[in-house]
Amino acid sequence: MLLSVGVIVAFRLSKRKDYTGQAIIPTMMIAFSLLLWGVTFSFPMEEAGPSQIPRLWIFWAVLLSGILLLFCITGSADPDPKSGRLGFLALGIGLLIVYYFAIEFFGYFISSFIFLAAIMYILSYRKVLIIVLVCSGWVIFSYLVFYKLLYIQLPLGFIENYI
Repeated sequence: MLLSVGVIVAFRLSKRKDYTGQAIIPTMMIAFSLLLWGVTFSFPMEEAGPSQIPRLWIFWAVLLSGILLLFCITGSADPDPKSGRLGFLALGIGLLIVYYFAIEFFGYFISSFIFLAAIMYILSYRKVLIIVLVCSGWVIFSYLVFYKLLYIQLPLGFIENYI
């Protein structure tokens, strides 16, 4: 983690200051991946055991994040955009927090539909039919794949009493 903070501080102090925002995500991704790589050593060691797949994903995450970081260092990436309206960011974070707590009461499916519709509307998409179709498509996809195919129990909220 200290290394990632050092990389970000170095970007802020260097002539590549315009790429600091672009460098934060790959730097943190590398740091978090290396932390998780260390966790995989507590998994059982076998030839094709449970530690292999996470290490494979971590390898690719570090490699691709390193390439993105290299683009920032060489200046090949787009510089950071100028800061815009931070109210949208606060509203998005607020909606995400409300969504998190709404899942317990309303359930995953209803909360996801409302959350996606609200986010699409806030992001200035005004075609109501398309919003309803996209949200419905996501809910149906989630139901079929996660609930029926993979048997993942998603929170149903108050609907559970009526099913």
